[in-house]
Amino acid sequence: MRIKAKEIATELGVSPATVSLVLNNRPGVNQETRKRILAYVHKKETELWSESPLAFKGRIMVLYYIKNGTVLDHMERRQTENPTQQGSGKSPLFQAMTAFCNKKGYEMVYRIFREDSEAPDLLLEECRRLHIRGIYILAAEMHHSDIYPLQQLKIPLVTGDNLFYEEGIDSLLIDNREGIARGVSYLVDKGHSHIVYLAETIDIFNFSERREAFLSEMARRELGDASNRIWHLGCQTEEVYTAMQQRLNAGIHNTTAFVLESSVISMGVCKALKERRLRIPRDISLLGFDALLPGNLLGTELTIIKGTHTKRHLAGVQHLIRHIEDENEEILKIYYHTRLLEGDSVFDKTKYIYRPCF
Repeated sequence: MRIKAKEIATELGVSPATVSLVLNNRPGVNQETRKRILAYVHKKETELWSESPLAFKGRIMVLYYIKNGTVLDHMERRQTENPTQQGSGKSPLFQAMTAFCNKKGYEMVYRIFREDSEAPDLLLEECRRLHIRGIYILAAEMHHSDIYPLQQLKIPLVTGDNLFYEEGIDSLLIDNREGIARGVSYLVDKGHSHIVYLAETIDIFNFSERREAFLSEMARRELGDASNRIWHLGCQTEEVYTAMQQRLNAGIHNTTAFVLESSVISMGVCKALKERRLRIPRDISLLGFDALLPGNLLGTELTIIKGTHTKRHLAGVQHLIRHIEDENEEILKIYYHTRLLEGDSVFDKTKYIYRPCF
């Protein structure tokens, strides 16, 4: 229930651009002006809520915690291609979150916290100033120690894409282990045994789980020691492309299938394969994990293991509100199963004689 930036600017005698910077937590505004604008917004919004037929119960925060920026970079890249993707304040996901919060009498505040340029103490001060009653954290990049400052607030915390169960914090996650097992099983059923996992060079929670699951599943299938079958290529598309070119120059020997850890890996690898004019799936099979940019890669519909995002994050906000309203609410660790969306990027070796061209 925010008032318009233009109205705030007129009332306080500042420019609409200054108000916009403050409301979107951007740099370029001195602290005194920033505090004056936030205090005014807090006062006016509280007044508006008090006049509403629905009693104002307080604010909750959806916090995007950025340590290295890779997850946010991926999200912003998707938004450039498709503005309705999650993460945008105008996306269906955030509209659903906002609508649910409003229905329950809460205002939702969306906040990006960048660890490399912001101090946790200032975030805590902001939460206290805004009287935040609970936080849902998109926590894929967080380390365990990063959660401790937020626990000082003594308010309910719920996390997505990371596990803090031992700290007494609810966690809602993609079942990465089940997803990788599903993907490896699919490739094996199609006759592939020499499978290589192509990874990024950062160790966020989801990626680490997927790599561990790959090693475990390959061992369970008695497909040999796979410790040398995880290739770390990079965390930017061009970096991945260059590293993959080097791998192709060295030769990939008997490898018939790649598991692609992320959309960045998928795009960089496919660019390198296209340049070499390798046929997908005739020369090499590909299986991706999670969402990709719109459109096909190399004219091929990529087979992917897909996790749920929209339902999981909305459920996180819903559970957060239950925690706020009932301090005895159970602490949960919830894994969401994946789905295999079959494209045409995996060659069925059980039906045809397979002769790779390299």
